[in-house]
Amino acid sequence: MKRKPSWLRPSLLAIAALPYAYSFATDQLTVGRSSPKAVSYQRDVAPILKAHCFSCHTGAASDANLDLTAFAKVMKGGRSGPSVLPRKAADSLLIRKVKGQLGNRMPLDLPALSAEDTVTLEAWINQGAQTDQKEATVHWAYRKPVRPSVPSMRSPWVRNPIDAFVLERLKKEGLHPSVPASRESLIRRVSLDLTGLPPTPREVGAFVADKNPNAYDKLVDRLLASPQYGERQARGWLDLARYADSDGYEKDLNRSVWKYRDWVIDAFNRNMPYDQFTREQLAGDLLPHPTQAQKIATGFQRNTMFNREGGVNQEEAHFLVVEDRAEVTSSVWLGSTLNCARCHDHKYDPFTQRDYYAMVAFYNNTAIYPQGPKSIGEEKWFESQISCPSDRQIAQLATLKQSVKVTSAALEFRVGQRVPSWIQTHQNVPIWLTATPASVISKNGQTLSVLPDSSVMATGTVPDTDVVNFQLPRVAMAVSGLKLDVLPDSQLPGNGPGRAGNGNFVLRQLRIWANGILVPIASVVADFSQPDFPAEKLPANHADGGWAIQAGNGKAHFLVATLATTIKPNADIRIELDQTSKWAKHLIGRFRVSTTASDDPGSEFLPKELRVALSNPNRSEKKESQIKDYVRDHDPLFATATDDLKTKQAALSALENAIPTALVMKENPNSKPLSEWVRKKGVYQSKADLVTAQTPAVLGKIGTTKANRLDLANWLTRRDNPLTARVEVNRIWEQIFGRGIVETCEDFGTRCTPPTHPELLDWLATEFMDRKWDIKAMQKIIVTSATYMQASQASQVSMERDPQNLYLSHAPRFRMEAEMVRDNALAISGLLNRNVGGPSVYPFQPDGVWDTPYNGEMWMPSTGNDKYRRGIYTFMKRSSPYPSMVSLDATSRETCTVRRIRTNTPLQALALMNDEVMTDASKSLAKKMLNAGPDPRSRIATGFRLCLGRGPKPAELLVMKRLAAKLLADYVAKPKVSKKLAGTPTQAAYTMVANVLLNLDETMTKE
Repeated sequence: MKRKPSWLRPSLLAIAALPYAYSFATDQLTVGRSSPKAVSYQRDVAPILKAHCFSCHTGAASDANLDLTAFAKVMKGGRSGPSVLPRKAADSLLIRKVKGQLGNRMPLDLPALSAEDTVTLEAWINQGAQTDQKEATVHWAYRKPVRPSVPSMRSPWVRNPIDAFVLERLKKEGLHPSVPASRESLIRRVSLDLTGLPPTPREVGAFVADKNPNAYDKLVDRLLASPQYGERQARGWLDLARYADSDGYEKDLNRSVWKYRDWVIDAFNRNMPYDQFTREQLAGDLLPHPTQAQKIATGFQRNTMFNREGGVNQEEAHFLVVEDRAEVTSSVWLGSTLNCARCHDHKYDPFTQRDYYAMVAFYNNTAIYPQGPKSIGEEKWFESQISCPSDRQIAQLATLKQSVKVTSAALEFRVGQRVPSWIQTHQNVPIWLTATPASVISKNGQTLSVLPDSSVMATGTVPDTDVVNFQLPRVAMAVSGLKLDVLPDSQLPGNGPGRAGNGNFVLRQLRIWANGILVPIASVVADFSQPDFPAEKLPANHADGGWAIQAGNGKAHFLVATLATTIKPNADIRIELDQTSKWAKHLIGRFRVSTTASDDPGSEFLPKELRVALSNPNRSEKKESQIKDYVRDHDPLFATATDDLKTKQAALSALENAIPTALVMKENPNSKPLSEWVRKKGVYQSKADLVTAQTPAVLGKIGTTKANRLDLANWLTRRDNPLTARVEVNRIWEQIFGRGIVETCEDFGTRCTPPTHPELLDWLATEFMDRKWDIKAMQKIIVTSATYMQASQASQVSMERDPQNLYLSHAPRFRMEAEMVRDNALAISGLLNRNVGGPSVYPFQPDGVWDTPYNGEMWMPSTGNDKYRRGIYTFMKRSSPYPSMVSLDATSRETCTVRRIRTNTPLQALALMNDEVMTDASKSLAKKMLNAGPDPRSRIATGFRLCLGRGPKPAELLVMKRLAAKLLADYVAKPKVSKKLAGTPTQAAYTMVANVLLNLDETMTKE
C-alpha cells in the first residue's frame, strides 16, 4: 500500500489537539470536531498570560526579569533567554515551564493552566508566534458591539434569530436540540420566569386546551402585563442595588427606604426603557423639574451602608460611601471590577488608578448635613431624604393644615381681644387669707389636729382611704379662689407631706360647697405634679388618678383652685378633700387652706419675668408677645379652644410621622469640574494627584470637562458604550437560563469566562438598543425562542460532550431563588398575599435570631395576611438577614451582589421541611387536597397538579398513597400528636404528604 504523504500524517501535537478546535465565534478553544484555525495573540494568547502570569511577570521588577505584558517583551524573554522559539513549542521555555518540565511548574504555587490553554499556547508558537498589527488590541468586551449577521439555518426548529445562533453552535459541537417541552412544563417555566409564581391548575388546563397557534404568545403577553412581573424582576435588581431596611455596621438601625423598592417594581411593570431606568436611578434629581418619583429613584445610590458608630472619622466614612457608589456603577452597568484599581492600576484590565478616582469624582458633590456633637466624636454626616406622601395623604395634609390654620387664627384673634382686660386684672398679686378651720373631720378615723399656724396635722390611724371635711369660718369677704398648701413634717414618713411610706399622697378630687351647693371649679394649677398625676385635672372625677407629688417628697407644695363663680361674703363654705384612690394609705399628712377674693387667683403662678413685664407700661413688642402667649396657654377662657387646636395639631403631627420617607441624592451647587484625589495605595489620608470626573479612557470619554452624574448616566447608555447593553442582556439571559452567555456576569474583563455565544450576545445587545432599551421586548424574544421552549431532558451525547449545557441542547434545570422558593410554596397553598408594594413585613422567624445588642430593636412578627407576603417584602436587616432565605443563598445586601451562587446543603432541607411558613403552607395545601374528595387518588392528584402543574405518574401515585396510609395509621395511634400538628389524624397525615410534595426537587426547580 502506498505510504501517505507526510502532510497527511498527523504529528503527536496534532493528535493531542484534535478534540480542540478554535472557534472565532467563542473567543476560546472549544471541544468539538471543527477544523483548527489560526490562533491570535491578542485574542487568544494575551488573555491567558494576563490571567495566569501577570501577578509575577509584570514591569521592571518582574520575576526572572521576564515581563509578559506585551508581545515584544514575551518574545524577548528573561534571565534564562527567549521564552518562545517560533514553530518549536516543545523546545520553548514558556511551554516547558507551564508543563513543569524544568523544575517548578508555572505559574508557581497557583493552579496549572488548563489543557485548552496549554494547547492554545502551543498552537500559537507552532504557527510562528506572530502578532498581526491589524489585530484588535482591545479586549472584545471593550469594543463597540456590531450587529452580526443572523446565521442562515434552514430548520423548522428555528423560531427567531436566537435559535439560528444556538443551532449553528450546536451543529459545530455535534449536538442537537431537545424535543419541545410539554405544555404543562412550558407554562410553569415561563410563569416562574416572568412572574416568579407558578400557574394555577385552571391556568394550566386552559393553556393545554388552547389550540390557537398564538396561544403561547398570548400567555407570554399576559404574564408580562401581570403586576407580579415587576416583583419578579425587582428581586434581582435589589441585589444589585444592595437594598436593605437597615444601615449595617454596629447599631444597624432601621431606615425607611421601601419607597425605592416600590419605584423599582413600578418601573418594571411600566416597562420603563432601560436608558431612562438608568438615568433616573443615577441622576433623577438632576433632571429638569424632577418629580417625586424621579427623586425616589436616586435611592439606588443611597442604599449604601451607613456607619453610626461613635468616634468614626466622618470624612473617611463618607469617602467610603462615595467609593461604593462608583464601584456599584461599574459593576452594575459596565460589568467591570473597577474597584481593583483603587490601590494601583488594574492588573488585568485597562483601567488605571486615575480612572478609578475619576469615576469616584462623579459622586463627590452630594449635600451633607452634619448632626451631633463633634467634640465627643458623635458627629454624623447625613445626606438628603424626602417625605413621600400618597395622594390620599396629600389631601389629608391639606385639610388638616387648613383646619389648624383657621383654628389658630380664630384663637389668636380672641386672645388679642382678651389681653388688655387680662393685663388689668393680673397686674396685682392675689392676697391670701389663711383659714383656721371651724371644724375638720376625717371620715375614716384619722386624728386631725389644728396647729398654731392654722395647718392641720393627721395622726393616729392610717386608713387605706379617707375623705376630709374642712369647715371654713364665716368671713365678711368674697371667695374667688382657694389655696391648698401640703407641708412637710418630721413626724411623717420621709418628711411627708403624705402619710404613705414614701411620703406621697393622692388627692383624687377637690370639692367646694357654699351654703350646701357644690361650686364648680374653673381651673387648678400646682407648683409641682407627679407625671400622670397632674393637679390641673382635679376638677374631674379621677377613679385611678388625682394629684400626687412623687419625686417632690419631703418638700412643701401647693395648688390654687380658681372658682367658676365667686362665693359671696358670709357664706357657709365646706371643703372636701377626697382621697379615696386605689393607692392605699396615700393620704395627706399636713395641710393648710387659704382663700382670696382676687379677680385671678391663678396669677399666683405668673412667672417672675411676666410680672416684670406687666409692671412696665412701656413694654417691648417681644414682651407683649410673651404676655399674649401666656394668656392663650393659661387663661381658662381659652382652655377648650386651645385643647381643640392641640388635638388638630397632634393629628397633623401624627399624619406627618406616618408619611414614609425616602433617602435620595442631592447635588451641591457647583460651577467647577467635579474632582477627587487619587489616594496612594488606596489609603484615604494619602492624597496624590487631583483628577476630574471622567470615564475610563478605554471605554470612551464623556466629552465634557464639567461632567456630572446625569452626564455619566447618559454616557452609560450611549450606543458607542461597549458594555452597558451587553451586560444587561447577559443578565436577562442569566435570569432565564440560569447562566449568562458570559458566566461571570460581574466581570466582562480579560479574566472573565469567555462568552459561549459571542455573536448572539452582540446581536441581543444591538437588538436591545434598536428596540429603544425595551426590557419586556427582549424577554419576550428569549422566552418565545425554540431554545427556551425545549424540554429539559438531556441526551446521552449531550451529557458527555456538554455536561454543563453551555451550548443549550436542552432547557436548563436549576433550583429557584430563595424568595421564589417561599413564594412558590405560599402560592401553591393559596396563602400568598398578592398585594403589590408597601412597607416591609416581618414574617415568622425563630426567637433569638434578631439579637441586636446595640439598639434593642425586636422582631415583631406581622399578623394577618402580611406574614404571607412575597419574599421581596421581608424586612432585610443587614446584620441579621432572614435566616431561611440566607440558607438558600440570599445575601445580606451589605454590598452589591451581581450573581448569587447556588449551593446545596443539608441545612436547606432542614429549613424547607421545618420552617413555620412551610408548615403553614403544608396545612393549607392539605386542606385543598382533602377538599378533592375522599379518594386518596384524587387528593394526591390535586396536590401534584398544584405543586408541579401535572398529574402524578403511576409509580409516584403508588408511593404517595402508601405514604398517606402509613402516616394516617401513625396519627390514629397518636391522636395528641396529630392534634398538635393539624387537628384530626387525616388532616395531620395529609399535612405531611403536602410537606413532602412541597419539598420535591421538581417543586423547587425552575422547570
